[in-house]
Amino acid sequence: MLAQQQTEELDDEPTPFTGKILCVDDEPQILMSLKRVFRRSGHSTHTATSAAEGLEYLKDNSVDIVVSDMRMPEMDGNHFLSEVAARWPDTVRMLLTGYSDMESTVGAINNGSIYRYIAKPWDDTDLLMCVQRALESKFLKDEHRRLNALTAEQNKQLQELNQSLEEKVQTRTKELRQVAEQLQLSTNNIEQAYSDSIAVFSRIVGMREGESTAHGERVAEAADRVAEKMQLDDAVRKDIRYAALLHDIGKIGLSDELLRTPYDTLNDEQKELFQQHSTNGEAILVTLSPLSNAAAIIRAHHEQYGGGGYPDNLKGEEIPIGARILAVVNEFDDLLSGALLGSAMDSDGAIRYLNSNIDRRYDKKVVEAFIAINENLTREETIKKELILNIDNVEPGMTLAEDVYLRENVLMLRSGQVLTASFIAKFKALKTGPSDSKLLKIRT
Repeated sequence: MLAQQQTEELDDEPTPFTGKILCVDDEPQILMSLKRVFRRSGHSTHTATSAAEGLEYLKDNSVDIVVSDMRMPEMDGNHFLSEVAARWPDTVRMLLTGYSDMESTVGAINNGSIYRYIAKPWDDTDLLMCVQRALESKFLKDEHRRLNALTAEQNKQLQELNQSLEEKVQTRTKELRQVAEQLQLSTNNIEQAYSDSIAVFSRIVGMREGESTAHGERVAEAADRVAEKMQLDDAVRKDIRYAALLHDIGKIGLSDELLRTPYDTLNDEQKELFQQHSTNGEAILVTLSPLSNAAAIIRAHHEQYGGGGYPDNLKGEEIPIGARILAVVNEFDDLLSGALLGSAMDSDGAIRYLNSNIDRRYDKKVVEAFIAINENLTREETIKKELILNIDNVEPGMTLAEDVYLRENVLMLRSGQVLTASFIAKFKALKTGPSDSKLLKIRT
């Protein structure tokens, strides 16, 4: 048991350091003795018989420890080790000295040129212990210096990496921003093309009905204003506007006679056929994902708030808000044109009709919002001025004051639309020659 414990204790002892030692002395027997002592402990030893020889050796060879005698001709140990300290400061310096050399030894200690001195005659064990501690100290200093250098290098690399990463992040961010801008521009172009296509379909529906006053676009603008007044969000307002523009698309398949006859004058069979236009309109649009919500509004825009409408006999809040808005705005326009009752009403008469049918046909909140925006529109119209300008003097951002037709009954752009550079260019292209003058009425 004791033998095992002793073995474990020995195993725990640190491995002794070995190093390269330069011994300098003008007495060969001293050098031999030093070399013999150091060789037994595994140290690599080189000897020099003078300070000059030792300095010459150090020029081309790296050593861990220099052990020098104090008394030597030409250059004593103090001066020699001071030279070593100046030229090779990382080399450990030890001085062999006798009692009579104590004054010089103290000077060497004071000027920092030696690690420690060893008195003659030396004890081998003490000498080896001194060398071992010197090697340990040198190892720790070298390791500290190595770790500091490694840390400095790693910090430098980290700074370079951070700089590189920052530059890459900035570059990548710039690229992503450019891609995002391009995607947004592309999305805007697609949305604009989509809106333009819906407006074209709305005009085709108007042409099919013989409508020359852009019923769909009037209803869409008024419905959007009502939705804004009721503080609906942008996505819902877009669905309502699309539904308003296309709410009569299901009428494309109806006969001319049916389209020309006011609804309240139709017989039961004709009404049943006419009422299919709301479900037909939904069927046409429902497969187009961006128009699925608009399709649902179109299906329900003839439902009545108190019930009794078509096609599903919904009532109250069962009817989508967009359909409730479209019902008020659409039928107000039909009252003005005579398409609903057979005889046209003025604006005041149509408003009275809406109020008299609150909670039966219409949602009160929607009627109130519509009347409010209708009054605002009337006030706006009284203060607006109009200019008649040649197309060559029209600029993007100007607002049309009256409908523009490509030819008789073919609407190109309706009153209230903001002119774009694209429309102006297309309109100019319709000129037959330099002398052809195209005038537009512009709202200021």
